[in-house]
Amino acid sequence: MTKTSILVVGAGGREHALAKQYAKSSHVNQVFVAPGNPGMVQSANEYEAAISCVAITVEDIEALLHFAKEEAVSLTFVGPEVPLNLGIVDRFSEEGLAVVGPTKEAAQLESSKAFAKAVMEKADVKTAAYRYFKSDDFDNALEYLAEQSFPIVLKEDGLAQGKGVTISPDFEDAKLTLKAMMIDHQSDVIIEECLVGEEFSYFVLVNGKHTIPVGTARDYKRVGDGDKGLNTGGMGAYAPVDWADELLDEVNQSVIQPVIDQMVSQGCPFTGVLYAGLMKTEKGIYVIEFNTRFGDPETQILLPLIEDDFYDVTLAHINQQPFKISLSDQKSLGVVLAAKGYPKVYKRGMPIQLTEETVADAIRYAGVSKDADQLVANGGRILMVTAQANEFSKCRDQVYKQLTQLTVPDSFYRNDIGLHQ
Repeated sequence: MTKTSILVVGAGGREHALAKQYAKSSHVNQVFVAPGNPGMVQSANEYEAAISCVAITVEDIEALLHFAKEEAVSLTFVGPEVPLNLGIVDRFSEEGLAVVGPTKEAAQLESSKAFAKAVMEKADVKTAAYRYFKSDDFDNALEYLAEQSFPIVLKEDGLAQGKGVTISPDFEDAKLTLKAMMIDHQSDVIIEECLVGEEFSYFVLVNGKHTIPVGTARDYKRVGDGDKGLNTGGMGAYAPVDWADELLDEVNQSVIQPVIDQMVSQGCPFTGVLYAGLMKTEKGIYVIEFNTRFGDPETQILLPLIEDDFYDVTLAHINQQPFKISLSDQKSLGVVLAAKGYPKVYKRGMPIQLTEETVADAIRYAGVSKDADQLVANGGRILMVTAQANEFSKCRDQVYKQLTQLTVPDSFYRNDIGLHQ
């Protein structure tokens, strides 16, 4: 069998998870990650392809395009939202290269909350009641805010890496948050009602009207135990969300299909990973938000449950061929190790020490770099420790035991990931 090479765009734990999934494919002998991080690098062996890093930033679309052509990669998978918003899929498609992700226009489902709300309204999809205000309309936004009941949700329009959402308990808190968003940050905002219910995430590969459901997961956004503190990019996650799996027929019919049909009718069909952030409420299933790529950290615990060759999955998506993903019956859970101070100003440069009892394959590296031959922390979220088992309690035991086998000064993690499903 002739083997091929893959390019994964991105640098974090999500991209490490994608790289490992492709490295296990029987079709692949080389996975490039741009820019990647040194924790990802692995040599080829009988069971896995080599993973190597390429010193090209996610914003340098032309350099990424040139590299993909030069190395004759058969497929590029775009991990983060920034290059999608810069139009990487448009450029690769113009050059006839296979790429997983939405066009710049379709990526507005994530990059513009106003765009996403308008699509949902036209598609008759349930979402929280809201008003949209431009950054120069602070007085009217404040007047509207004063008329609302609390708690209330304020969202900065645009890309915020999971940190641009605040739930304000009262008017005074909301006023300060609104000022910070609109005046200090010069951001447009969405002010919306605060829904009450159980949240979950659902991932689907979409190509026009063609879909391949991937699965459900739940992440933990708040920095502290008991969901306290500031929003982060995610402090841990588990999959599947068993009670949500029973709702997926309804979700596909009432959310996914109407939205992708609407995108087609608007002349910007969606391609790539559609990530629906959903809430089960007393009034039904509501959309909290859409993202247009795999979530991080959810990807790191969802992908290991896929029993199919991920290259085959991706080809079926690109070629709009029928494909039903087989998920393991196991549970999967992961906990993020973060740098002290995250998600604000955080420490860097701490050495990452493993013991002989550390299961290296359980780690997905994110914010790391190398100092000589030593891996050191270089990001807010340093790494994630993952585990799969037949019960969530066993996953938790394995993950937290592994965390004790790591020594990283000035770091922390949540102790309650997956405690209640």
